[in-house]
Amino acid sequence: MHCLALFWEKQTKVPDINNTTGTEKQAEFFFNRLQKRYKHLNKWAKRTNTGCFRLYDKDIPEIPLAVDIYNSVDNDERHGLYAHIFLYERPYEKNQEEEQNWLAIMQNTASKALDIPEERIFIKIKKKQKGESAQYEKLAEKHFCITVNESGLLFRINLSDYLDTGLFFDHRQLRNIVKENCNGKKVLNLFCYTGSFSCYAAAGKAESVDSVDLSKNYLQWAEDNFKLNGLENPKYRFIQNDAVSFIDTALKSKTKWDIIILDPPTFSNSKRMSDFFDINRCWNTLVNNCLGLLNPDGVLYFSTNSRKLKFDSNLINGTVKDITPSTIPEDFRNIHIHRCWKITH
Repeated sequence: MHCLALFWEKQTKVPDINNTTGTEKQAEFFFNRLQKRYKHLNKWAKRTNTGCFRLYDKDIPEIPLAVDIYNSVDNDERHGLYAHIFLYERPYEKNQEEEQNWLAIMQNTASKALDIPEERIFIKIKKKQKGESAQYEKLAEKHFCITVNESGLLFRINLSDYLDTGLFFDHRQLRNIVKENCNGKKVLNLFCYTGSFSCYAAAGKAESVDSVDLSKNYLQWAEDNFKLNGLENPKYRFIQNDAVSFIDTALKSKTKWDIIILDPPTFSNSKRMSDFFDINRCWNTLVNNCLGLLNPDGVLYFSTNSRKLKFDSNLINGTVKDITPSTIPEDFRNIHIHRCWKITH
């Protein structure tokens, strides 16, 4: 079993045994739920030309898992279906050996329900951290990568080395919005990660695309995604820089863009930064500075996964529209997965 575990701190709260379901019963419920959701979402995925989606996300409270499906389009032995599963940190202490046994049973259940070999199911444990975002922390060096299709674009997925795989499904709708509205425009993608927004912008015939990230590895990953789609262009640039510093420099040089994508991590304390980054603390300054980089008729898309961020439009020097409902995809039952605003001058 591919099990890349992040161990959690002990908690004092214990579950009420009378309100929990035995493992065998849980496996039965999990099996039925996976089959039901897959039957529905697989039809939707084919209709929308999407080869990867979220199948399950804590649908059953006693089974706190997230299950993502990836259909590899590689023309080799890696072709076919994969599942990426992570366990949310439990609010109580659970014996490590028991947890691993429970995970093994759930892996076997998913294998049978989805007809995916167990060696193609990758399991990880998601732990809440106060430091740098867990999804960006490297867990292994196995480099098990596949290629998947999303809305007609190809992306390289790493199933083994990080908590997340390189493509955030919850922003699929917003990526399509950007693609549909960027023809002939200058696009800036801040905190670009592996460049999925940038690929959509390039596919939408943007005049230029600037992708900014502090990580050299993620920028190379973004370039690889561009090459997969034949989108190489001298006007599509990959810039290794702290996004906050990049914004400050761009303000001084009075550089402007037509579309800016601002989807920052909630927190980062990377050693390569001069200060730690906390979106809950600096969001309004960051947004207003980005507005200073917009052309008069430009659009800023600001999104966050932080539940603690207290958004106040009165702190923004522009016109704000909450577009969250239109950016939640069909495969996400959790409508609070993120919040998103469209901001103009």
